[in-house]
Amino acid sequence: MSDFLTASRFLTVLPLGRGRVVEPERMASSMAYFPLVGAWLGVMLWFCDYGLGRVFPHQVVSALLVGILAIVTGGLHIDGLADTIDGIFGGRGDKARTLEIMKDSRIGAMGVVAVVLLLLVKFAAFDSLQGTARAQAIIAAPALARWSQVAVAFRSEYARKEGSLARPFVEHLTPLYFIVALLGAALIAYLVAGLWGIVPFAVSAAIALAARGYFKRLIGGVTGDTIGAASELCEAAILLAFLLR
Repeated sequence: MSDFLTASRFLTVLPLGRGRVVEPERMASSMAYFPLVGAWLGVMLWFCDYGLGRVFPHQVVSALLVGILAIVTGGLHIDGLADTIDGIFGGRGDKARTLEIMKDSRIGAMGVVAVVLLLLVKFAAFDSLQGTARAQAIIAAPALARWSQVAVAFRSEYARKEGSLARPFVEHLTPLYFIVALLGAALIAYLVAGLWGIVPFAVSAAIALAARGYFKRLIGGVTGDTIGAASELCEAAILLAFLLR
């Protein structure tokens, strides 16, 4: 239970387990619960969808879902996407320069474009999804996106010399925690979408593997920003995958 609360503490802004000092190993072990926290976020979002849908038009509800998800997660991974895209385009292949730009708290033009496109894609996907597929996507996307964070971090090197919030997650993530997260994500995908759940699960795994390989070549490993960026791209891609169902 403590690991679940630790995972919730880092993935949401909700005051669960706040104020507690967490050892690096405990931070890494909490990653086993990342998919479960994501599924919990998805269920919460589904209740919001149901309740708001009884009051507002479909398009308004879809826009509110995008906003609610961003607010509850503190926009942490959206910020990571913006920083990562700025670093990629501004660094022009230079590792040191890329990391320097990613660390800058200011957001650049390409970062703004990336965030706007991401939010538009999520809104368009939510607005296009109907019925059972909509409910399944609302729950599965946050869960599998959080699983992708574990997949990106596993067996990766931390790219920065100095530490940060994400470093303990990367350096202390063991095969056991990874396997528990993997099995949890697969089970959630199956419970939500049946055998078809293998499709969004495969999408999340493919994006995670591609991101891990790309950032290893670009900056020699991963950072909290790149993990967050992969998660956001994964979430959007899973929503789009459910449109094919």
